[in-house]
Amino acid sequence: MDILIPILAIIGGLLAASSLIAQKSQDAGNALKKLAPYQGVIGVILLILGLYYFLFHSLPHLSARIQFTAGLFSLITQILMILVGFILSYGLLSEKLLSKNETAQEKGAQAARKLTSIQIPLGIALAICALLALIL
Repeated sequence: MDILIPILAIIGGLLAASSLIAQKSQDAGNALKKLAPYQGVIGVILLILGLYYFLFHSLPHLSARIQFTAGLFSLITQILMILVGFILSYGLLSEKLLSKNETAQEKGAQAARKLTSIQIPLGIALAICALLALIL
């Protein structure tokens, strides 16, 4: 992965964990509130990039990826990017894509509710894994 993708993943992870970060640090919470209007767009980008890298870069070379620490962190980061991207982009996606189909909207809302309960741990894990993927 390029440098830009892990940085975007770190930002997405911090956005997902923003309520916890705001409780711990007022300044960091204020900085993340400035990014909140872009949450849906960042989520869509994370979702698309996570799916792309997972499907076209990791799955074809899965056994080789797991053998290396950097590849393992990259694989975990991609999966977390997909999950956090879905959570962050759900509002935007439901408004633009799911509003015409009630069944899809209901199923999407159920999936979003399940993931939202673990949004903070997923966000923290994404930020940490993306940082490790950037370093390793």
